[in-house]
Formats: sequence, structure tokens, C-alpha cells
Amino acid sequence: MLSGTETSGGCLNGTVAASRNLVDQGIAQRHIQVGQSGKTVSPKLYLALGIHGSMQHLAGLRGAASIISVNTSPHAPICSLSDMVVQGDACEFIEKLMDRMIRNPRKNT
Repeated sequence: MLSGTETSGGCLNGTVAASRNLVDQGIAQRHIQVGQSGKTVSPKLYLALGIHGSMQHLAGLRGAASIISVNTSPHAPICSLSDMVVQGDACEFIEKLMDRMIRNPRKNT
């Protein structure tokens, strides 16, 4: 899934970040970790894909202007901080987002 997020991040002129869980599993590198033991970020939009939202992770994104979370659980802690919650699978969401962006490239900027 991380490769799909990197592609969509590039299409949206964004940067990919990761939770400590992904770093600990070796899926993501530590330098992109967000949270108390990682970075604090302040993007215009933080798209949280499958992020549960531990207190440590949430502490790293307090500067985000808007948060959209995509999660199978509407009760995940990240949802209480989100401006918009999409209840669903993050992998399916990113596939559909990429498909839409490929079909409508002029609307991506």
C-alpha cells in the first residue's frame, strides 16, 4: 500500500508520512514517521489512510489545517480530530482516488 500512497502523494503535490506502527514493522522508514517520537507536521491537508490515531501520532499532526481520515472503524481516535471521515478500506480508497486522478488530470492541481 505504501507505493500507492507515494504515487498519490506525488500527484497531489504532497508528501507521504507514516505511523510508528509502520516504521516498527519495517514497512516505512523512520524519517517519515509522524508523532511524538517522529515529526510534527503542518500541512493544509492531512490524509490519514488507515491510521488508528494513537495519542502519540495525533500529537504530531496538531498543526494540520484539515484532516480527512479513511478508516474501517468510525471510532478510531483519529476520527475525533478529523474534519471528514470516510468509513472504508484505505487501500480501496487510494485505488479509487488514483483512478479518478488519472481520468481527470487537469483537476489535480
